[in-house]
Amino acid sequence: MSAPETEVAGANVPETIGGLRIVGELGRGSTGVVYLAHDPSQDREVAIKVYHLEGGAEQEQIARSMFLGEAHLVGKLQHPHILPIYDAGEEDGRCYIVTEYMKDARTLAAYCQAGGLLDIATVLKVMFKCATALDYAHTRGVIHRDVKPSNILLTQGRDVRIIDFSIALVAGSQVERIEGIAGSPFYMSPEQVQSLPLTHRSDLYSLGAVMYELLTGSRPFKANTLEKLLHRIVYATPPPIHTLNREVPEEVENVVAIALQKDPDARYRDGLDFAAELSRVHQRLCGAGVRIEYQT
Repeated sequence: MSAPETEVAGANVPETIGGLRIVGELGRGSTGVVYLAHDPSQDREVAIKVYHLEGGAEQEQIARSMFLGEAHLVGKLQHPHILPIYDAGEEDGRCYIVTEYMKDARTLAAYCQAGGLLDIATVLKVMFKCATALDYAHTRGVIHRDVKPSNILLTQGRDVRIIDFSIALVAGSQVERIEGIAGSPFYMSPEQVQSLPLTHRSDLYSLGAVMYELLTGSRPFKANTLEKLLHRIVYATPPPIHTLNREVPEEVENVVAIALQKDPDARYRDGLDFAAELSRVHQRLCGAGVRIEYQT
C-alpha cells in the first residue's frame, strides 16, 4: 500500500519514506531529489535521496538491482569525510538512500566564484581532507568517478564530506562493466572522457580540477561545445593559475599541476601522496611566513 502524499516544497511527495517522516525538500538534480526527514527511532534529522530510474522496464530493473547492491557496498565506507549512508531501499517503485544531514553545509560550488573564494590555507586543508577520504575509498576498491565542487560539502566549521557515490565504480561488481562516459565533463580526467579503463588516479585528477577552480574561480578547461571541451581536456594545457590569481604561491600551483597531468602515472601515486604534499606545502608556507590568504 502506498504511503499518503502531502504538499512539500510545492510538490507532491510521500509523507514518509522508509518509515521516515518527510519534512521538506533540500534540493534536486539530474539523478534525483533530496529531502529532509526525521528518523523517529534515532530522534535525528536525516537526508533522503530518491533516485530517478530511467529507461525501459528491463533497464530500470537492472539499474534498481545495481543501485541496491552498490548502495550497500558504498554504505560500508566509514570515514569522517565521506557522507555516511545509514540505509538504502526501495519503496513504491522509488529507490532511495538515507544519509547524514549536514545542517548549514554548502557545497564547494558556493566558493568557486571570483570575490567569494576561500582563503588559500582553507583550500589546502579542505583538499587534504578530500584526498584522505578518496584514498580510504580507493583502498576499498571504490572509485568515485564524479568528484566535483557540488559533490563536496563544507560546513561553517570547515567540516568536509564527500557525497554522491551514485556512479562509483566498485571493484568486482557489475558496475565495472558499464560502458560509456559517466561523470561531470568539466572535472573528468583525460582517460575518463575517452572511456578508457579508470584507476583511482582519475579521481585525483578530478580533485585537482576542483582545487584549480577553488583557487581561481575558473574551471581548468572551458568551451562552447561538449566536443571542444573534451578535446581540450585530452590535449590542451589549462591557463597557469598565477595568470588568474597572482596571490597563489608557486608551490600551491605546482601541487595542482601534478594532479592535472594527462598521464595518470605522472600524477600523485595515491590520495595519501596527494594529501602529504598538501600538508608539506601548507607547513612550508606557514613556516616561511608566507601570506596564504586572499586580499578582501
